[in-house]
Amino acid sequence: MSESISAVEARQKLGELLNRVALLRKEIIIERAGKKIARLSPIEDPPDRSKGRLDFRKSAGLGKEIWGAIDVDAYIKQERDEWA
Repeated sequence: MSESISAVEARQKLGELLNRVALLRKEIIIERAGKKIARLSPIEDPPDRSKGRLDFRKSAGLGKEIWGAIDVDAYIKQERDEWA
């Protein structure tokens, strides 16, 4: 999935854009006056480092549905009481 950005914004945020392309493997389309003029994309696939490692960038919000029906304060109090 690609993301479009203006040429002015690309110039101001080049370092951030390069990080997104390299680390998140995103493609960025650069536009000038509403026309697509360039594409930033990863050169090659990164080595497979996923074996045995967690990618915490993908874990944001994981498990929030578990805590939705639980009174967190009561749960914490119960856990603390069991350890006392």
